[in-house]
Amino acid sequence: MKILLPLITGALLSSATLSLRAHAKDRPNVILMMADDLANEDLSCYGSTRIQTPVLDQLAKEGLKLTSYYAGNPVCSPSRMALLSGSYPARLGWRWGVLGYGFPGKSGMHSKVYTIAEAFRDAGYRTAISGKWHLGIEGMAPEDQGFGSAYYIAMSNNQNRDMYRDGKLVQEKWDNRLLTETFAEEAIRVINEKSDKPFFLYVPWTAPHFPVDPHPDWKTEPKAKITVKYTKVVEELDTRIGQILDALKQAGKQKNTIVIFTSDNGRQPGQAGPNDVPPFTGHKWQSLEGGTRVPFIIRYPEVIAAGKESDSMLAAIDLLPTLGSACGIVIEVPEEAQKLDGINAWKNLTQPDSKPARTELLYWHGKGPATAIRKGDWKLRFNATNEKQKPLDPPLPDGPALHNLKDDPRETKNLAQEQPEKAAALLARAKELLGEIYMNQIPLGAWPGVELEDEPIKASEVWGNWIR
Repeated sequence: MKILLPLITGALLSSATLSLRAHAKDRPNVILMMADDLANEDLSCYGSTRIQTPVLDQLAKEGLKLTSYYAGNPVCSPSRMALLSGSYPARLGWRWGVLGYGFPGKSGMHSKVYTIAEAFRDAGYRTAISGKWHLGIEGMAPEDQGFGSAYYIAMSNNQNRDMYRDGKLVQEKWDNRLLTETFAEEAIRVINEKSDKPFFLYVPWTAPHFPVDPHPDWKTEPKAKITVKYTKVVEELDTRIGQILDALKQAGKQKNTIVIFTSDNGRQPGQAGPNDVPPFTGHKWQSLEGGTRVPFIIRYPEVIAAGKESDSMLAAIDLLPTLGSACGIVIEVPEEAQKLDGINAWKNLTQPDSKPARTELLYWHGKGPATAIRKGDWKLRFNATNEKQKPLDPPLPDGPALHNLKDDPRETKNLAQEQPEKAAALLARAKELLGEIYMNQIPLGAWPGVELEDEPIKASEVWGNWIR
């Protein structure tokens, strides 16, 4: 069995599992919402003056806002792999890029990966997705990975917008302007579904991923600048989230539902506005802080204190064990599946002043190389030459770059020469962690009858010239 109650083992396993299912209806619901390519500076509760997000601002007032949350990767598909699996994408066979760009053809996240949806399903929850999948089809689709109800587009909205329900095509080329609305409608349907079971609802929005096409109710001039259209798309997203939260309240389920809002990576370059003041440098694809350090808001009435903010580190890979803990589920991953890299950080969310559960984190560039490690306030960029420069990015160093993120969140001051022992210690730790990950990979999945040409990548192939 995959799910156990705490302290119950051996011969009691079967009865324990039955007991778990019997009490599942008393457990909290979970709504996990993830925007696509949305950065900290896109929300007014994180400092935006260009875009107003009153619904998410209120959600932050009613819950906890994190300032050191990291998405699973600076690009779409591997970020989703991390969120759903509790593991670094490199451990799941990811080499670089996203499905449709960089991933081998007819591939995806292997079906042997034990997902958060499977964990909640096995614990007696009804599970649902409404949004963007981007992790493969043909045995790797949502309905194959633990989602009892699956309403989704299989790729990014710039690649393909065919809409599927439980694996069956329901409409080709869905209108991009209406995706946020229709995903909200499906989420509300799941909330209102009559059932004695609690639900786990995953809403991976397509907004504000390009192309940014505002809904007809958020009118713009035909030749409006992309920054204006982008603002409208984010503001609609905020409104649709409000509709979901209203439906939750009307259904009498607000008090017993954990609601999370976050993003899959930083903003796509070219969508910044004149009034933006990003707290970090970097963007989508990069391992600079702006690539993966994104908003995270969580509300759970009477369990998580309202109006709090925390700088404790949390990562997407932590959500599987953390939400499992919040819902009384002990996660046991099958032997043939992935090893978890995530940490149970539930105490940090319910007691924001508690000692951080996560103290270190690895970073990857979206095109594959492992590039940095953070430990406490310190971050070492050991493969920074792989970063593609933009005007706001700091200059590329000639060697490893050491930053104190507490004092220098924009990664502008290289302290490697001043603190050589600190840099050496972080470098050694990165090599240790990467060596273990690349020694314990499972492959990407493939369509039936398709053999992928890529061999499992070796750590020595991604470390970069500075640390080989």
